[in-house]
Amino acid sequence: MDFLKPAPRAQLHCSVSQVRAYLSCPRRFEMRYLLGAEPEHRSANLVLGSAVHEALASYYAKYQRGIEPVADGVMAAFSDAFDEEVAKEPAVLLDDGETLGQLKDSGVALVRAFLDNVVPPERVLAVESAFACDVVDPLTGEVLEEQLIGYLDAVVEDAGRLVVLEHKTAARAWSADQLEHDLQVSLYQAATGADAVRLQVLTKTKVAKLLLHELVRDERQQVEAVEVVCQVLKAIRAAAFWRQRGWACRECEFRARCAG
Repeated sequence: MDFLKPAPRAQLHCSVSQVRAYLSCPRRFEMRYLLGAEPEHRSANLVLGSAVHEALASYYAKYQRGIEPVADGVMAAFSDAFDEEVAKEPAVLLDDGETLGQLKDSGVALVRAFLDNVVPPERVLAVESAFACDVVDPLTGEVLEEQLIGYLDAVVEDAGRLVVLEHKTAARAWSADQLEHDLQVSLYQAATGADAVRLQVLTKTKVAKLLLHELVRDERQQVEAVEVVCQVLKAIRAAAFWRQRGWACRECEFRARCAG
């Protein structure tokens, strides 16, 4: 499958997260990435997820350097990252009755669940690793102007297999449909040629849990994901930025401007 071809990063590009953002709400994409609109607030889930990612990155970075991580050090990395996040502007949008202290406590529980249940990989090859790929339209053979870029949480080797690790925080376990159709998984496997993508989902349930999902996409699924990227890029060029109303509007950082 050669519809994503590794190449030096070009100026004109679109990230995997931007493609997902467009599919979620084209109007929100436009305001965030094209208009540079000032956000009204920051999502509590985004702040928490960023801090947890920093903690897990510190864990795998230690293994990459041949050092066994210490739990207290990983917890400190989370605490420091969380405090830095909440100190930024704009303010964090919390759920009704929730405090920053409670949000931080939930993050501590997530990191603890990770440390208590994760199985260290045999070898860590990369942490927070960037990639860039030329995109070949599977339908026309055209090489698009825009490259696809992304950032891999970690790349490891286990039992002779190359595995991309992706850390996720979620309110609940992922559904079977999410696991089967998640676009990021398909694109990351296509871009890297990895044998699998391992989702490490930390759930903010009453008792925090670490759920592992070893996912493999076949060539058809990978090609379909590249087709989606091509269609999204064409829609962006055509300035197709409609409002996608739904549950995500509640915490959208542009909701007042969008409504007005």
